[in-house]
Amino acid sequence: HFFKCGGCTLQHWKFKKYKNWKFNKVSSAIFKLSSNTNVRPIITSSLKSRRHAKFIAKKTAATTIIGFNEYRSNFITQINECIILDEKLVKLINNIEEPLNNLLRIGETIHIHANLLDNGIDLLIDGLKKVSFNKFTDLNETLLQNNVIRFSRKSNDKTIDLLFITGKTSLSNKLFSSTVYPPPGGFLQATCEGENAIVNNTINALKNVNKTRLICELFSGCGTITMPLLLNKFKVHAFEINKETLEAINIAAKKHGLANNLVTKNRNLKTIPLNTEELTKYDAIIIDPPRSGANLQFSNIANSKVPIVVSISCNINTFIRDSKLLIENNYKLKWVQPIDQFLFSSHVEIVGLFEINKVD
Repeated sequence: HFFKCGGCTLQHWKFKKYKNWKFNKVSSAIFKLSSNTNVRPIITSSLKSRRHAKFIAKKTAATTIIGFNEYRSNFITQINECIILDEKLVKLINNIEEPLNNLLRIGETIHIHANLLDNGIDLLIDGLKKVSFNKFTDLNETLLQNNVIRFSRKSNDKTIDLLFITGKTSLSNKLFSSTVYPPPGGFLQATCEGENAIVNNTINALKNVNKTRLICELFSGCGTITMPLLLNKFKVHAFEINKETLEAINIAAKKHGLANNLVTKNRNLKTIPLNTEELTKYDAIIIDPPRSGANLQFSNIANSKVPIVVSISCNINTFIRDSKLLIENNYKLKWVQPIDQFLFSSHVEIVGLFEINKVD
């Protein structure tokens, strides 16, 4: 019962005790915030189910190491096998060690973004900035042999070069009959099971939405929640800082024939959050911020009095901090759904439903 992977350490814990520990961690924090909130049983992803990962590769005098930074450290733990990652991703990083070793200079570090899509792996390398395209031959051959369907490189100026593409870069969710088209290196939920749990709980939270069924989705990503909402006949205004991910949502909506019910808007919600007046026209708000939360945006949501707010977070601490703003402004936290898609780490995904208390 001991292994070390991705900066996460588990020692002498049986799986059941570990699950109880995560549930108790969430329950304790939520009870202090709102003692009447229902904390639902935790949903846990399967082993070897992680489909989205960011690796680090560094060339030393002897070899090239590919793996993850250890917890609060720059030391890279090499990954030869893993009970969390999908086996296709483990096979890939083991097989690209040699061709990367021929490209990198001693001491050079690169970041490798890998997403497992429907037809294969989408790979983005952030680095290799001074390597000409004609030197990628060996690496390209290895990637093709490992079912990489798109290979891209990000430069210092953040531009992305497409090195090759061999197939359709789509990601389908059979449970909700939806398909999205993530950009290179696009953010995905860590596991398919985790995504299903998030989307299912979000849609269930909106079952009492009436009137225009107009939803404000903040930090929308590439549309893994947006598309199921549209397919459930909601109208969605999606806000996101990344233009490429917004374009991915627009492409998916057009392919599903739902573009008329979607508006996408490019906006940095951290620095320019939607104000109270902008928010009041919506029947519900869905917000899925990064780990650091979105304190300014939650402050405006709290003053907007929008009837329903669904808050999604991968950080219990910022979830509690931001939720206090809603509770202090007449919102009730009805229920919380913990989702463990970050196996054997302290992280846990949370979906919470807030409803405004009606004034008699």
